[in-house]
Formats: sequence, structure tokens, C-alpha cells
Amino acid sequence: MGDGTPARARLVELLWQLKQNYDRAGDTGLGFIHFNTLLNDARYRAEIIERARHSPHNHIRHLGEELARLDHADAANNARPQATATGPSRFAYRRLAWPLIIGTLSLCLLLFWWLALPYLQGDRVVTGVIEQDQTWTADRDWVLGDVVYVLPGVRLTIEPGARILGRADSALVITRGARLHAAGREDAPIVFTSSQPEGKRAAGDWGGLVLLGDAPVNEPDAQIEGIDAGDPLGAYGGQNPQGSCGVLEYARIEFAGFEVYANNELNGLTLGGCGSGTIVRHVQVHRSLDDGVEVFGGNVDLRHIVITGAGDDGLDWDLGWRGRVQFLVVQQHEDSGDNAFEADNNGAHHQALPRSEPIMYNVTLVSPRSSTRHHRAMTLREGTGGHFHNLLISGFSGEAIDLRDGATVANLDTGALDFQGVLMHGIGPRGLSYFEAEQGDADDDGGFDEDTFFRGLSSVRFDEDPRFNQDAINPYHPNVTPALRSPATRGAVPVPQGEFWDEAANYLGAVRPGASATWLDRWTAFPAR
Repeated sequence: MGDGTPARARLVELLWQLKQNYDRAGDTGLGFIHFNTLLNDARYRAEIIERARHSPHNHIRHLGEELARLDHADAANNARPQATATGPSRFAYRRLAWPLIIGTLSLCLLLFWWLALPYLQGDRVVTGVIEQDQTWTADRDWVLGDVVYVLPGVRLTIEPGARILGRADSALVITRGARLHAAGREDAPIVFTSSQPEGKRAAGDWGGLVLLGDAPVNEPDAQIEGIDAGDPLGAYGGQNPQGSCGVLEYARIEFAGFEVYANNELNGLTLGGCGSGTIVRHVQVHRSLDDGVEVFGGNVDLRHIVITGAGDDGLDWDLGWRGRVQFLVVQQHEDSGDNAFEADNNGAHHQALPRSEPIMYNVTLVSPRSSTRHHRAMTLREGTGGHFHNLLISGFSGEAIDLRDGATVANLDTGALDFQGVLMHGIGPRGLSYFEAEQGDADDDGGFDEDTFFRGLSSVRFDEDPRFNQDAINPYHPNVTPALRSPATRGAVPVPQGEFWDEAANYLGAVRPGASATWLDRWTAFPAR
């Protein structure tokens, strides 16, 4: 950007302030501002400054006016001929030196405060874009200062035991073509959590983790929720069902998820167009403000997943997700949440292909039968399919399963939607009613009667207490292990063969009845704040 005069130092300082103000304002329509590009690309800088001059926010507009003057002066200064031997005297250069030194020192102090000081404190603040391979080590905390994008072709490695702390309005986005390698261990999980101190953390403190890939989705030009629609870094989907977004294993994601604007939210974990080469195993999402996990299309498989205390839905899927799931627990809390599962194919075109049609085995869905919230185990709608096997459903205050439209009901006839090996217990306001009557305006599925249909399935059972060993709905120390002689030991259908599947899981639910040690031990946690 030129020669480094005090005016230029002021220009850089104000450009940084402009970026920070845009990030905080959130509704400017510009999306994320890339600071390095702002410094080095005169055309990009001029466009951003001009839009700032017309911002509805007074402080941004004033910054834009001052930056326009400084940028114009900087451009004029850079256009002047360089001094020759007959130019200014040595004394003149000395007169210019002191302001230059003071301006440079001021800029250095500003950058030191933002970047160097966290190093001394043991933290590392990360902002903007990651343009080359990085490793985040476990010997310090890594702080997300804003929405951080890992660019295509770049690999981000996170060591076992590392902590990633999200500030307000921050998130980590692994863009299409980038790779995440976050392989924690049972004794050293990777933790994505709020930057607020323990005891003051809350759902929605930061945005969450987003993985984007090039596997098929049933929406053209798909753009992930929570990222500005004009930002190409939010694009996902393609023609590579075996594609990989990377590895996420033995990881916890806490206190994440915020609404960017109406009906556009970031979740705890968002998977957009991730292919079957992606590994997502032993992952917990805890107290997300929106959904715990949302999957947009792709073929990503999920195994050993725990979703606790989601503010909206536990697991939400859309746009043609066709992955496999084994060993999944969704626990809803008394004062939050909606559905354990909310499932869609495509809201604009219910018959869009590929159709959402995940295959699931060994799932536990539990809820405290809240007196203040209407909890439902599953809402299936917009033409979704799915294959649900060896499920244990207990305690929801509303109903067990609701099919919302004719396109979804039709999948029962084609075999794209089926249920085998399901045990339901204690559902409804008094724990005795499993489905809600739909008449008149409440009829959203063409007269389909869920109660008659499910009670007519020989592999679906009602009113049998799963006999959890301890309190499965305790929000701080849940234990979803059924007793050794639980009814969950009976009625399971065989698990498929294959490398992904555990064929020995011949029981209902996500945890083997009577087990003294389970796959949830050691790496999960359930903090209130």
C-alpha cells in the first residue's frame, strides 16, 4: 500500500476499525471483509469504502468519509515521482523521519495489542481466512475472533486435547475443497467452546463448526445457512459422493449456534455436501442455541454421536442426505428444544433427487416430558425418506412421530421410509398418548393416521419401560444405559454387514443394556454454563 507515512498508518488503522465495525453490525449486506485484500487491492478497498459512505450506520458512514479522504491522498502520494539527487535536502528527510517513526510505532502497537498480546497470554487469536496449511496445537487455546474460513486446498490440523474458543459472532468454516483433520482421543478430546469463562457461558455464545464439501445435494447452487448469500466461500455440493470434508473425531462442540437473521442460523455442527469419505465419529454437541447437528445433503456417515440440550432440533437434515448412522443419542432438556429429529427432503420440491434417505441403527431419543415445551421425537416432512431400525424413544411431551405431508406418507408405500425394531415409552402429556389427533386445519398429511399405522407394525412396541439404570434425562449427569433385563434386549433387527457397521449391536437403543462401561465414557461432558 505504499511507503508507510503517518497518513498511511492512520489509513491502515481506520481500515481495521471499518472491518471490525462491519463484522459487529452484521446487517450491512457485505458479508465477511477480507482484511488482507482490503490492504492490498485498491479496487476492492475503494468499493468497500464507497459502500461504507452510504451505510445506514452513522459510525460506519463517518469512517467511510474519513477513509475516502485518506485513500485518495494515499493514491495521489503514490503517484508522485520519486525524489532525485536534486530533490529535498538531508535536513528535509530528517524532518519527515520523526512523523514516519511515530506513525509506524503507533501501527505496531495497535497490531501488537490485537495479535502479539494473546501469544504472551498463551492464546492465539485467529481471524479472517486461512490460506495455507496450519496446525493448532494443544499447548495453547485458539480463539476465533470472527468467522474464520479455511480456504480450498488448505488443510487445518487440530491436535488431540486442543481447545478452540469462539468469541461472539465467530465460527469456523471449512470451505468446499478444504480439509479438517481434527482427530482427538478418548483421553484428549478436542473441545470447541465459548470464549466466555466457565460459569458465564450460554447457548449461542459463538457460531459453531461448518464443514462444506462437493457431494450431491438436491438444490442447485446451494449456499449454506449462516453465511452471506453472495459469498462464494459458503457454496457446497457437487458430483462426488465419495468426497471428504476431513476428520472430526472425539470432539465436543459447546454453547454454539446463533441466528444470523430470520430463519438463517448456524448450528453446533453443520455438514453441507460432505461425502462418504468424511469421518464424523465420537462427536458431542452440547447446548447449541439452534440445532445440534444439521446435515444438508451429501453422503456423510455419523457414528457415536451425542446431542444434548439443543435449543431447537437435535438432528436436522435436508436436501438429499443419504448417509448411515449407528449409535446416536439425542437428549432434550426440560426448558429448551423442539424435535429430536426434524427431517426434510426439499421444501420447494418434495420429489427432488437425490431424496433424503438416511439409514439408522441403534438410536436413543429421550426427553423429560416437559411441562413447558412441546417435544416431539420425530417430525418427518417435505418428502423425506429414511430407514429407522433398533430405536428406543422415551418421554416426549408432545408425540412420538409426525408425518407432515402426502409426499412423505407416500414413501411408506415405495419402501423409501420404514421402521423396524422400535420401542416407545411414556410419551404424551401424561405418558399415555403417543400420537396427536389431526382434524380440520390440523390435518397436514391428507388424513393419514399415525396411531393406526404404527400400532399395526409388529416390530413397533408401546408401553414397555426401557428401565434405564439411572436418570436418562438428568441434564448434568445423564445415563442412557438400560438395565440388563430391559425390554431393549429384545426385538432388534440384524445390523447390516460391512466395515462401517457394528453387527454385534443386537439391541434397541444406542447403548448395550446392562453395560458397566459405554462408548460415552471419558470424552463427553455436560456443563450447564
